[in-house]
Amino acid sequence: MLEGLFSIVTAIAEAIFALISALAEFIAGFFVAAGETLTLIDLGALLVVLLFEVVLWFILWLVELTVSLFKWRKPKLVKKPVLWRPKPKIKKSKDMA
Repeated sequence: MLEGLFSIVTAIAEAIFALISALAEFIAGFFVAAGETLTLIDLGALLVVLLFEVVLWFILWLVELTVSLFKWRKPKLVKKPVLWRPKPKIKKSKDMA
C-alpha cells in the first residue's frame, strides 16, 4: 500500500518536473531559434513540433502508468521524445562577404 502510494506521488512529481522542463525548453528554444535567424516558417514549425512532442510524451506517460497499474509494477521513466530540431544557419559576417 505504501509502495503504491509512493509510486503515485513519484509519478506526479515526475509529471510536474517534466512540465517545468518542457516550459523551460520551450522558452529557450524560442530564443535560440530567434538568435539563429530562422525564418518565421522554421520558428512556427519548431513550436508545433515542440507542442507535439509534449503531447506525445504525455500520452506515453499515461500509457506507461496504465500498463504499470495493470501489471502491478513500478512505472518506468518515460523520456520525452525528440522528433525534430532545425539546423542552425551560418551567419554571414561582413568579413566573409
